[in-house]
This record gives sequence, C-alpha cells and structure tokens, in this order.
Amino acid sequence: MAFPEKTLQSEVVYDGPIFRIRKDKVAVVGGKTSYRDILEHNGGAVILAVKEDGRILMVRQFRKALEREVLELPAGKIDGDEDPMDTALRELKEETGYQAGSIRHLTTISPSCGYTTELLYIYLCKDLTPGETHFDDTEDLDLYEYTADELVDRIMKGEIQDAKTIVGVLFARTAGEI
Repeated sequence: MAFPEKTLQSEVVYDGPIFRIRKDKVAVVGGKTSYRDILEHNGGAVILAVKEDGRILMVRQFRKALEREVLELPAGKIDGDEDPMDTALRELKEETGYQAGSIRHLTTISPSCGYTTELLYIYLCKDLTPGETHFDDTEDLDLYEYTADELVDRIMKGEIQDAKTIVGVLFARTAGEI
C-alpha cells in the first residue's frame, strides 16, 4: 500500500480568479518531509454534444498556455457550488448556442492528479436544439462539427492532443454511445 502523505503545514501562495496555489509541507516515507505545490481548482464540465445526424460539436480556440489554437470539446469551469450538470448545460448554450433535450454523465476524470484538485465531469448531450451563442466577454470560439470516425482518426494521428477531448470521445466510442 502506498504511504499516505500527512499534511504538516499548508500555506496559500497565490489566490487568483480561476485557481489558487498552496504549498503543503508533508510527511513522506522514511520519516522525512517534503513540499507539494497544489493547484486548487473548482473543476469543470465537458460536453460531448451529438446532433441528430451523429455529428459532434467541437470548438476551436486559442490557448495561451500552448500558444496555439486547439480543437476541443466545449467545456467550462464550475462556478462556485454549481452542479456540474448545470455547468455543462450552461456552457453548451454559451459556446455552441445549442440546448440539450437529454444529458447524461459519462465519466469524471482527474486531468493531472500530481498537482491539481481539478475534476472534469464529462457529459453526453443529445436531442439538441440550435440557438444563439453567448460567449463570455473574453472568449473567441469557432464552432465545428465532426463525425465520431473523423474525431477518432484525428486523435489516433495525434492531431487532437487535448486530454478531455481524447477521453470524452474515446470513452463514448468504447461505451457505444457514438
């Protein structure tokens, strides 16, 4: 069994609008101590929105951390104590203009458990009704539609590298949902 690290001391070193970072002093194996930098994040919802014809809605946006555009499933952060399903429905409407007649939780992932508390809740949305987008003031997205086969092909060729998109598409494909 892995040694459970006990927190001896914890200090918030950054408190921003999207996340905060704390530095924890922990007891580690062998009676030693070490430090862990932990990024606290409220989590987010990821939307695998499937149209009547089977095409899946995707967004392309510039991601500053990577200094390039990324093709990904629509997603957004959970606000406060918002239910992740409500986040998914809100983000679907904001980023694509669509509303879902049905929504179902597929899976939850921890995108990087080595340093962040973030959890991403992945939802399958169907019975879509089109409408108008409502981007956040700082968002600039382009909407695309792909078949499941096209997305799997792009993933396998390394053209899609976004983890939440890879997990969402391949999970749904393996589960027989797309």
